[in-house]
Amino acid sequence: MLLAGSPLVAGVTGRYFEDCQEADRHRPGVRCGIAEHALDPDRAARLWHLSTGLLAV
Repeated sequence: MLLAGSPLVAGVTGRYFEDCQEADRHRPGVRCGIAEHALDPDRAARLWHLSTGLLAV
């Protein structure tokens, strides 16, 4: 099933998914889950700022 096109997630934003299921936070020793840095709003803002700076002409 294509998750992005599924009516089951219509209107759902700002979430991480793995294998068509909403992902949990990463746990040590497990090779899945959302890394802490992916949930850090300060890092997200910094990445946004750096990315838009690369687009400036």
